[in-house]
Amino acid sequence: MAFQYQLALLGDYGAQQALLTTRLLEQLDDLGVDRSQFRFFAEQELSLVDPKAPLVATFFGYNGARAQTHASLAKLISDSTTIIPCVDDLQDASSKLPTTISHINAFEYDGTDQSIVRLATLILENFRLLRSERRVFISYKRNESQSIAIQLYEALDRAGFDAFLDTRSVPPASDFQSVLWHRMADSDIVILLDTPSFRQSHWTQLELSQANATNIQILHLLWPSVQADPSSAFSEFDKLQASDFRSSARTGARPSISEKAIRRIIAKAESLRARALAARHRSLIDNFCDLARDHKARAIAVQPERYIALELAHGDHVAVVPMIGIPRADRYQEIDTALREKGNAAKKLWLLYDERGILQ
Repeated sequence: MAFQYQLALLGDYGAQQALLTTRLLEQLDDLGVDRSQFRFFAEQELSLVDPKAPLVATFFGYNGARAQTHASLAKLISDSTTIIPCVDDLQDASSKLPTTISHINAFEYDGTDQSIVRLATLILENFRLLRSERRVFISYKRNESQSIAIQLYEALDRAGFDAFLDTRSVPPASDFQSVLWHRMADSDIVILLDTPSFRQSHWTQLELSQANATNIQILHLLWPSVQADPSSAFSEFDKLQASDFRSSARTGARPSISEKAIRRIIAKAESLRARALAARHRSLIDNFCDLARDHKARAIAVQPERYIALELAHGDHVAVVPMIGIPRADRYQEIDTALREKGNAAKKLWLLYDERGILQ
């Protein structure tokens, strides 16, 4: 059978294969991609790779790795295959990677849950199953948790996220509220600092309502005295413990949380991204297909490549591509080229997105 996605595992991956495979398959489930469309290849199996299906390769570095031992890397490079070199310490990368791939930026992979999740999402981003922009919106109440919001913003930035924080991300002379809604609409998830009086503020309640109304999933960081609100739609909760704070101060100008808590929150945010984007993707598809049926479209079919093949009442074929967040011209061109290379019969390409909150 033909596979839509192929992942090659090279180098010293034995100890990592089970963990990485499990995490990838879980994220594929969250994205609604059939597991049968995904295949793993060991280095000695690369001759079996389907040249018509996308291929991503990972190389797990080890001491003394040499180009002669991994001759297949040269072929992968000549075929313009994306290769993700993985090492446990970036400072020591040159001694653990063959010279063939020494020019490629390495990923620091230490076997922790956070690095496993990040590697899995990096692979999915290269398959275009997750978008490469990793956008997070931080919602908080300034007089209770601004110092922790800034701490999270800086940690997320170091982890490769494009985090939005109102005090750092809104340019001067901008329409403050419109910029907030625009950035929230283009975010993967909202990280909400659910402090004791967060829900009593008019402005923070507006942010919570906007996220719920536009199907953006929320990671609630619940302060020790705060209970989960069962009416909060599209939410996941992380209950902060007293031990997560660096001192007895939990609200006000100076509280901070531990590095261990930061790592846990970032790992949860990374894991939630796939489910969050998949849920919005499904919502777009479901709503559009319902409307198409109401307007007497002759045929509607959701394709494995994640677009909707639509035949209009007068016979024209259209490829409808759901997009999360703000649609972009380069992404439009990429999709259009891919469909034409596959010989798609569509005469038109429509981008489908939720315009709520996006600036005119």
